[in-house]
Order: sequence, then structure tokens, then C-alpha cells
Amino acid sequence: MGTPKYIQIENTLRSEIESGRFESGDLFYSNAELIERFGVSSITVIYAVNDLVNEGLLVRYQGKGTFVSRSRRHRPVRISESERFFEGGGAAETRVIGLSFPEGDERDPGVVECLGLSGRGRYAVIERVRLYNGVPYQHQVSYIPRRYIKQDVSPSYYESVYRRLREDSGLFLSREAAHEVMRIVMPADEKVRAALSLTEADPCVRKERCTMLADGTVAEYIIMHKRWDFFEQTIDESAR
Repeated sequence: MGTPKYIQIENTLRSEIESGRFESGDLFYSNAELIERFGVSSITVIYAVNDLVNEGLLVRYQGKGTFVSRSRRHRPVRISESERFFEGGGAAETRVIGLSFPEGDERDPGVVECLGLSGRGRYAVIERVRLYNGVPYQHQVSYIPRRYIKQDVSPSYYESVYRRLREDSGLFLSREAAHEVMRIVMPADEKVRAALSLTEADPCVRKERCTMLADGTVAEYIIMHKRWDFFEQTIDESAR
């Protein structure tokens, strides 16, 4: 059996997009143009375009048409989060303000799901604040499977979570695969505003991150908030 016509069309259009024929944000072919070009039915064109939309290569806007996505999918990028304020010297420190081990109904079902734990799976919660010259600029809550965290230690033991996991459990989380989502929130939660000395009118960067080990298990789930005036990100794109 030959390759379905809609897949042939999809492959042709994907090649055109990835070849650089279109710029990000360009208006793409209309369905009518594709029907005439390939001599097929509207449903065949719809199937082909839908797949490209689902891949993130195209995006539809009601009443405006189909456009080439501005996302960087299928294009290598290097992202670095800058802490440019450190360049001028000054004192940086990390304070652990909480170390807990929720039990029973105290456990958050969302966290249990993110960590891929069973119904009775247990985890530790490490809450930290980072400061620069006495100014709190980052609030971070780390949720980590309990088997990796010591219970008979002072909370300050986990000022550097990654260093402790490396030394105690042989985990090099900075080298593992991770999925990260960032967005701007305003206002931040009351607890975060208090920790970072923010008002309801101050924007805040919220980051969620899951770090996975080679066997697919989740070793860490974090929710981090950072003051907007301490945040800077650099993105370098490879040539296409």
C-alpha cells in the first residue's frame, strides 16, 4: 500500500517550512491554494495541515488564516539565564526556610503525580530563598522523592540541593534531562510576595521544572519564583 496522499502533502509542506522558504510569522498557504496545487479534496488538505499544526510548525488564527509558527521547535537553541547583578561583586547567600516530609492527606496529589509516585509514594519538600546583598530575589520549593533526602539533618544541610544529592546519592541532576516552563505572573501568591518583598503590582517570573533520570523516573520537581528586576535570559539560535 502506498503512502496516503495527505502524508505526501504533509511531508512536502514540512520540507518547505524547514528549508527556510518561509520566515517565522509568515502567512502560509490557504486551503484553497493547497487544494488547487495538489489536486485533492479539502479533507485531504485539512488532514495534512492539522498534522503540521499539531507538530507546532503552523498555527491558526480564527478569521486571519494559517501562519508559520514563531516557535523554535526543530531548531537548536542555547538558553542561558543570566544573573548579571553578580558581576559587580556583593554577597550572595541561600537560606533554607523549610524542610518537611508530608504524610497522608498533607501530600499534594499534583506533586505526587508530577514525581510519578504511587498512591503511597512519599516526598520531601525543601523551601529556600536566595539573596543578594540582603535582598531576596528567588524563592524555590523543591519536591524530591523521600528516598534521596536525609531526615535527621538540619534544614541548612540542603542549602545546595544538587551538591547534597550528588554527594549523598550519586545523582548529577544538572546533567540529566529536564522539562521546564516559565511564565510571568502578577500578582504572585501571597507567600511568594512576602518572601521576595513584592507588591501585588510587581510582576514575577514563575518557573516549573521536572528533572528526569535515564530510566525515566522523576528525581525533582521544582516551583521557582524570581523577582522581575533580577531576571535576564539569553537565547542563541543556530543557523537553519
